[in-house]
Amino acid sequence: MRVVAFASLAVLAAFASACANGGSDSGASPGGDGGSTEAGDAAVKADAPHDGAGEGSTSNTSAQQACTDNGGKYCTQLQTCAQFLVTTQYGDLPTCEARQTPGCLDALAAPGTGWTGDKLEACVAARTALDCGDFLHGKPQPSACRVTGLIATSEACRYDEQCGTGYCRYAAGATCGNCVTLGATGAPCTTSSDCDGNLMCSGAGTCQPPASATSPCSMTVPCAQGLSCIGGMCVVPGALGAMCATKNDNADCDYYQGVYCDGTSSTCAAYAVAQAGDACGGAVPIVCAGDATCFQSLCVAPAGDGTACNAASGLNCMPPSSCLGSEGGTTCALFSASQCK
Repeated sequence: MRVVAFASLAVLAAFASACANGGSDSGASPGGDGGSTEAGDAAVKADAPHDGAGEGSTSNTSAQQACTDNGGKYCTQLQTCAQFLVTTQYGDLPTCEARQTPGCLDALAAPGTGWTGDKLEACVAARTALDCGDFLHGKPQPSACRVTGLIATSEACRYDEQCGTGYCRYAAGATCGNCVTLGATGAPCTTSSDCDGNLMCSGAGTCQPPASATSPCSMTVPCAQGLSCIGGMCVVPGALGAMCATKNDNADCDYYQGVYCDGTSSTCAAYAVAQAGDACGGAVPIVCAGDATCFQSLCVAPAGDGTACNAASGLNCMPPSSCLGSEGGTTCALFSASQCK
């Protein structure tokens, strides 16, 4: 049996644009084509009171400045900790920085949000101080990033920070979620974002305290985020050249560092990275750069904002934009929090 407790790649992007989006290891990625995803890291205590932020709040730092700082610091940190993710999600550092701004500005302007420019700057400072392990996998996020808002429980939301509970939960494929409280130990869950604090969602579907590296794990005892449960033990996924077993479906190799388990050598080997228009997939894994989609064995570049998109032909949008319908077809655009009613 193997269970992997990784933050999803999609939510690393959400983490940058909203700084604390998703309870932990889940929730929703408010950008991209697909609504809810497994994600990372912002649990707050259930029923936490809002901190006086929300509509009408003042800030010494403008939203534009805070979002610019957020994107720059996030992408630099991501490049330091997981260059492979910058390459595959964005292509390069400038694109990474540019793609943070639209979602960030929407999060700071969202109805009922607890974010202000000053609070986002505080979150950026706290996040930048994290080591790579906590940056990529830590749960919960620093307290400065766990902001709450004015929207009541069960009401519509797009970002965690709009909610008085600090958590906006999405149904699969949804573009809007609902504010809900985070689960205590034993509470039912679908993903670890449903769970408060550092709790993880076990294979049995309940929030449980996580086991650390080299500790026993099972369907009822989940591993801490970033660890894999292999052979009943929580292990740190291997880096390039580490021994691995293909039967574990690459769980013992660290995807964030761009490695997979090679069946011939039984070691963690580097993925090949292809550009748009090049071949992808195959027996020797090849992944696409710049958030391109591997469609019919070719990398298809994402559509730009304001241009046509078609998931059926592999033409997707780069987060935080989504493929939205209109009278003339479907177009890549940002789905705004103001549209969640």
